[in-house]
Amino acid sequence: MNNKEASINKVDELVNRAQLAINDWQCSGETYYLRQAQANLGSALELARAARVAVLAAEKAEAYSMGDDDMTFTLYDTPEEALKSARDNLTAGEIVAVVQWRESNWHPEISVEMLLGEFEEEACEDGGSASEYWSERIESKEMAKARAELGQRLNAVLKDWIDEHKLEADWYEPTGMKLNYQFDGKKFKRI
Repeated sequence: MNNKEASINKVDELVNRAQLAINDWQCSGETYYLRQAQANLGSALELARAARVAVLAAEKAEAYSMGDDDMTFTLYDTPEEALKSARDNLTAGEIVAVVQWRESNWHPEISVEMLLGEFEEEACEDGGSASEYWSERIESKEMAKARAELGQRLNAVLKDWIDEHKLEADWYEPTGMKLNYQFDGKKFKRI
């Protein structure tokens, strides 16, 4: 079994657990079972998203260009195609560099700490010293797990919104790898 199958099996298991918890809630009316179902579905969602990110990262295309000016370069599928495009403009003995690029895997994230900091400033403006208790409570150790949960929820909503509106990063970044070739007048030799 490969990692993809294992991930799918784990997601299936978590969804099945959530369904069982929902069944238990329907029979008993205890909200504990709903929280259990919510936790299982949340874990399944995070696991499915992580698997999707891993697949997308593995599929990120490499491309090649004859320069690294990201405003004017043309991308090619192979170094050979990039060299072919430059052949007519080269003289024998000239050395050229082929730059490797990879699709960006950048994605925006919401910083809960910054967001809550802004809320604390607004609360202070609104309530003055009367809002200090609220700020202290938000920053307490007891609320650390709740702050992390808020970050996960907000970023999940942001990711869904980005996916819905097709706003994923669609640009390329240089990998730092440059392949140097010398042109002998007819063909290229890697140096």
